Amino acid sequence: MFRRQERLPRSVFLNHGKRFFSQNFSVTIPEKAIGYAVVVSKKTARLSVTRHRIKRKVIVALKDIKLPPALIIFPKSSITKMPMEDIKVELKKLLSKIAF
Repeated sequence: MFRRQERLPRSVFLNHGKRFFSQNFSVTIPEKAIGYAVVVSKKTARLSVTRHRIKRKVIVALKDIKLPPALIIFPKSSITKMPMEDIKVELKKLLSKIAF
């Protein structure tokens, strides 16, 4: 999990920012904010166990990647069947498009 200081407050979620998409992820970079969040909706995964498993996979994949100051990641349901290496590669490729 992200440390409390690194977490993005909910008030920032309403602000719009730049959006980037890939096959399995949607990423929003809020303006004038600092922090990180991984959001998995009930539409993506009905069971909370599955939602938390997806969040943990994404957070572990982000550990070795250089991140912008603020980032919100919305994984899609197809990520549940992906191996960890593929998740890391796709996130690296998606975040490399972002100039920060």
